[in-house]
Amino acid sequence: MKRCGIARVWAPILLGVAGCVQPASRPEYAEVVQNLRYAAHRPPESVRPEDPDAAVLDPAPTPPDLLGAQPVDAYIRQALRENRTVQAARFNLLALKARIPQVTALDDPIVSNTIYPIPSVAPQYSLMGYNPYNVLIAQQFPWFGTLCLRGQAAEEDVKVALAELAAAELTVVADVKRAYYDLHFNEQAGKILGDNRKLAVDFITIAKARYATGNTGQQDVLRAEVVVTDLDRELLRVRQGLTTARADLAQQLHVNPESDLRTLASVPIAGVPAELERLYRLAVAARPELKGRLAAIARDERAVELARKRYYPNVTLGMSYMDMEKTNAVTPRTASGMPNVGLFVGFNLPVYQKKLAAGVAEAEARAIADAKLYDAERDSTYREIKDLLTQAKTQSDIIELFRASILPKSVQALKAATSDYQAGNVDYVTLITAWREVLQIQLQIAQVETELGKALASLERAVGVQLNQHPPGPPPTAPNSTAIPIPAPQPPAAGAASPFRRPSPANPDPAVEGPNMKQVPPSRPNATLNGKLPNAR
Repeated sequence: MKRCGIARVWAPILLGVAGCVQPASRPEYAEVVQNLRYAAHRPPESVRPEDPDAAVLDPAPTPPDLLGAQPVDAYIRQALRENRTVQAARFNLLALKARIPQVTALDDPIVSNTIYPIPSVAPQYSLMGYNPYNVLIAQQFPWFGTLCLRGQAAEEDVKVALAELAAAELTVVADVKRAYYDLHFNEQAGKILGDNRKLAVDFITIAKARYATGNTGQQDVLRAEVVVTDLDRELLRVRQGLTTARADLAQQLHVNPESDLRTLASVPIAGVPAELERLYRLAVAARPELKGRLAAIARDERAVELARKRYYPNVTLGMSYMDMEKTNAVTPRTASGMPNVGLFVGFNLPVYQKKLAAGVAEAEARAIADAKLYDAERDSTYREIKDLLTQAKTQSDIIELFRASILPKSVQALKAATSDYQAGNVDYVTLITAWREVLQIQLQIAQVETELGKALASLERAVGVQLNQHPPGPPPTAPNSTAIPIPAPQPPAAGAASPFRRPSPANPDPAVEGPNMKQVPPSRPNATLNGKLPNAR
């Protein structure tokens, strides 16, 4: 009997200890602890620049397949895999998904054991005997439908996190495109300035030849040398922009900012959408921020229902076991020693009506607030779409104006100035001014094409879908290259290099598609918009 009693005493304790067994940690969590725990707990002032720990958290080396000239799709895929903001949103989604089984489960049952070790002062019953201990187990059950509502609210939280993940992915895609266009512009500007610097050096040769024959003064030679120096200054500024653009792109890819990231020689740009109203409808249907707001409203509706459920009591069911012994009983002759089993039912009394009414009012006010935030987000989206589409159309029109009117006239003016300079009818300043104007127009065309690509990338981000995959209207064909061939006049001396001929534009890569090429991998952003949970890495 004593051994049986000891076993009954220790059984609840062993059951409680069994509940303390924990599962193994996720491999990603172990990696985070290994890499960041030491740095997080170490004072920053204790890490010196030459200390190896100062570089332990740096990004990994750039994959070899990303070095050199790459299409924008390759960088987008790398960013969607390795961008830390996207990964954080992905694991936040998994965290909220893991909350569903927690909120839909019952609370842990309560087990208690009361021991009366001193028989003389313990409960004594004349018909049953000595009561050495009582065991009680109880379980609380919320009112009908409460657990289901909790699960539905948690599912809406998952949808909100899913929308945040989609928004983070779309933001990274847009940032990669904008950095890619900036990098491409600086590369093109460097090529244009480098080619024109060679032409400016030829100008020095021409000016010196004319000065040697007495057809011009020494000031033309000095002006030609100043032009070369000025181009060197602009090349330094372009190299600075090139470094900044590479660092911006490396940040999105989570690679070393010293990586040799480059763009293709020709980067097609999608056409500008024509139907504004359809862009509005696409944004309402696909923009993740709006979908997240709708999920928050649905979650708030469940919260209102949960607040109303608090008007009903939670029921607690339990069972008690009282062990009885003849040994040490006050009346051992009459005591039966039979154990006693009891059942009980308990519930809370929701009598504080003001508190319950305040809970319902709070939930309803929060639902109204989220509904108003949806309206504000939609209005902001419409304004952003209108502004970005206007920018894109304006930049497209400017490019057309440059190519159709301004550039041809500037080239004609340059040709006339060259002929007049060779004939001695104009001075060197007129020739340099005409050449400089053509150079600036070339740079402006490259700059405006870059801004057009960035505006379209921002427009895709505002709408929430890939515009060249879901075109709102027939887009016009965009030019594929910023290289402008300039006719070359005859040089003043036989055999001299032409000071005005531009190299022919490089042929586009046959692997790159036309103006409607897919610039966003549809698998990632579209998968999130379809309500599917992405796989965590």
